[in-house]
Amino acid sequence: MTTLTLPLLFLEETVVLPGMVVPIELDRENQAAVDAARLAAGQNQDAKPRVLVVPRLGGTYAATGAVAEITQTGRLPSGEPAVVVRAVGRARLGVGVQGPGSALWVRAEQLDVPAPDERSYELAREYKAVLVSILQHRGGWQVIDVIQRITDPSELADTAGYASWLDNDK
Repeated sequence: MTTLTLPLLFLEETVVLPGMVVPIELDRENQAAVDAARLAAGQNQDAKPRVLVVPRLGGTYAATGAVAEITQTGRLPSGEPAVVVRAVGRARLGVGVQGPGSALWVRAEQLDVPAPDERSYELAREYKAVLVSILQHRGGWQVIDVIQRITDPSELADTAGYASWLDNDK
């Protein structure tokens, strides 16, 4: 496992999974995390600003979050400041550490995705078959194309988390 040191960006009642691209409205706390990530990335010309996006569900902070790259900054149509992040992995939160800016920084262990075994591939094929059948009935042809291109069981599982009808606990 790789140890990372990243600023925390907390989201209320929102879970971000690897592969997701999400816009995030910035309050003061999250603006500090974005500013700190930019400051840290500025010290390394090739680095993209990164944060650890952690959900706060029911008032409790999760122990695992998504490592995310800041891909865009700007404002929402309402005029509020926002960023767009792309989650690129998972990490387990560790201890708080010092970092640039006023953000809360943590040392985190990046979680490796285990190599899929034959059973994982079998389950992924079964899930895709069921999902494609449902989408065909709903006329979701573009989504079917996306699902059919996914070959990695871990990526398929994370993509399943995009389902708008799932609550955060699921």
